[in-house]
Amino acid sequence: MKRIRYRAAALVLSLACAAASPVTALAENPQFAHDEATWARLRDNVMEYDELQMLVEEYNPHYLNNQGTYQQGRSVKNKNEIRQNQYDSANDMEDSAEGLRDTADTMKDALEMMSGMAVGMTLDSATQKQISSMSSSYASLMAAAAMIEQSSISTRQAADASYEDSETQALAHQNTQTGLIVQTQGLFASYNLARKSIATLKQNLALAEQSLAMTQRQQSVGMATATDVLKAQNSVQSLQSGITSAEANVENLRQQLCLATGWKYNDQPEIQDLPRANRALIAGMNPEVDAQTAVDSSISLKVNKRLLSNMTEGSTERKNMERTIANQEQSIRSSVRTMYNTVLMDQTALQAAEAALATETKNQSIADTKLQLGMIGNLEYLNAQNSLAARQIELETADMNLQQALETYQWALKGYIAGV
Repeated sequence: MKRIRYRAAALVLSLACAAASPVTALAENPQFAHDEATWARLRDNVMEYDELQMLVEEYNPHYLNNQGTYQQGRSVKNKNEIRQNQYDSANDMEDSAEGLRDTADTMKDALEMMSGMAVGMTLDSATQKQISSMSSSYASLMAAAAMIEQSSISTRQAADASYEDSETQALAHQNTQTGLIVQTQGLFASYNLARKSIATLKQNLALAEQSLAMTQRQQSVGMATATDVLKAQNSVQSLQSGITSAEANVENLRQQLCLATGWKYNDQPEIQDLPRANRALIAGMNPEVDAQTAVDSSISLKVNKRLLSNMTEGSTERKNMERTIANQEQSIRSSVRTMYNTVLMDQTALQAAEAALATETKNQSIADTKLQLGMIGNLEYLNAQNSLAARQIELETADMNLQQALETYQWALKGYIAGV
């Protein structure tokens, strides 16, 4: 695998495709940081979920820039210079948030286009799901931008307070770098979720095209009206538009993922599927005990506690920080409980999806027999196939949702909760 290192602005490069030869980049760590087998995995042309953390640590431009800034700033004794470094970090976060909002705006434009085309017509379920999926992606991007912007505000506030020292710097740096790893894992999941829907949309398009052809034949013998044909044509066009938008969304996510893991935006690594959810982890969860673990390990809470120790006893700043810490501890406990409930809900959704797929598999077997006996036509059989494919996608989606819920919970126990 050949990679190029980019500065922070690279994450908001134009989405226009351009043919260019990849440039080999040096990894951040020395050769002895990993064994030969690990380096071989990192340098091949395959992107796997379990290697994302190492890819970010070796090649992510934000991660590398942060690492360089931190290493340079550790030896700076002047508080004003340390404060300026924090302001620069806040500016970088604001740039990242703006980039995410730009991507969200592009997605919003696509949604508005689809919604405009759908005025006065009834949308099929596949298009409705596509619009819903894109709306969720838009909301997620805006939420991520808001969280990064909030981190920027917190960084500025810390600079203004001037209570930082080498320990708080190290902890804040660790929290920022961990966030980049978590964000990249989320991007990997979003990409896999988005690309799963395209196959189903294309199958629905094939069904709609057959339905259109049948309606046109019926019209030719007086069994259907021009309105019926127009309605079928609109259904085909709506699905075609949905596929175009879905493919554009997948490509956008792919390019962001490539940039976050060291490839050029127009490289074509083989991106693997998200691993299956490890349901065995659920049995070992105890939200009451785990909440305390999350509090004890919280990196951002450690930062605030260290700042508190640097403040003057009885000062307004110290009293405010004490209240902040107390509130933050409660927020962490509440977040862990919410995460636990999400895991349980996603587990239930996965079980329901498994049951639905089992039922649809039986229905498909019945449809196979009926087709062989001439009891159903090709259109009805294709509809049965589409239903089975939809249940399969729903199962995969439910499993991915559970996998990410479990991942989020595990990160909380390791000390990272986004926005808390």
